[in-house]
Amino acid sequence: MKRILSILLLCFLMQSVNIVLAEEVDLSGSWSSEYQLGSEEEALTANIQQVESNLLGSFTVKSSSGDEYSGVIFGTVDGSNVAANLISVRDSGNNKDPLLTVTLINCRIKDKNTLKGTYAVQDSGMNAIEEQPFEATRN
Repeated sequence: MKRILSILLLCFLMQSVNIVLAEEVDLSGSWSSEYQLGSEEEALTANIQQVESNLLGSFTVKSSSGDEYSGVIFGTVDGSNVAANLISVRDSGNNKDPLLTVTLINCRIKDKNTLKGTYAVQDSGMNAIEEQPFEATRN
């Protein structure tokens, strides 16, 4: 019985340490990530403000083709898990409706300066990119 109680206490303490470490990390600030999107390389810079468990911010993306676009970020932090959405509206290039792009991000706080996870993209032209890995670092 003592062994079971000891194991349960150890598990509780380990979980508490993870929660405290995640709560101590404030994601507010400037972040950057470079990744492959289809055949192009993109560099994203984001400015994020964290208020309690909520994230709000803006981002700018520069692609290897020279295109640049920007948008807004909103999301939440739950322990060491981060879920965020990036939304941008840009010219579709064909004089029709603008192209709305939504990027869904799920990641973990690796340490106070690194996020690691996956992203998926869907746009209003029904183009989609399945989950891809990424890593973002604090500037």
